[in-house]
Amino acid sequence: MTKTVSLHYGAIRDRGRIYLAVFRELSRRFGEAEAVSVMQRASREHGLEVGGSLAHLAPRDFAGLFKAYFEGPDGGATYSPKVNEISETYLDVQLMTCPLKDGWLEMGCSDEEVCTLLKCARAFDEAVWEAAGFEFELEMWSPGKTGCCRTKVMEKSKN
Repeated sequence: MTKTVSLHYGAIRDRGRIYLAVFRELSRRFGEAEAVSVMQRASREHGLEVGGSLAHLAPRDFAGLFKAYFEGPDGGATYSPKVNEISETYLDVQLMTCPLKDGWLEMGCSDEEVCTLLKCARAFDEAVWEAAGFEFELEMWSPGKTGCCRTKVMEKSKN
């Protein structure tokens, strides 16, 4: 692993650890449902910002989108994206690694807690694709699945 990859992976893993600490504190104070709601709202705001930086790739620069978002600054080493399909109309990517999930598991989270945290983080992904101007489908990780989340990105319908 190069220093850049290590720093990028570590920064995202550490962000996941902060999410966990905030989530647990919010749960203690206000209950799990409110903690999920707050975390989703915060994740969404962050996703809107990131998605805005990708809007120039809409409506169908899927190769550019893959490079900018899934490969990122380390050539894909952080998430190890596996392209299931990429064309002029569609992008289907399976993330094989996830520093958020890895950090949560390292912190002793149960599979159930990881799934809850991914539910919170999903709001980030939804906002990214919304702000970037794409249609999408997200398949979140669940126990027993290989890798982590799967994302399918399509041109936004003109309805």
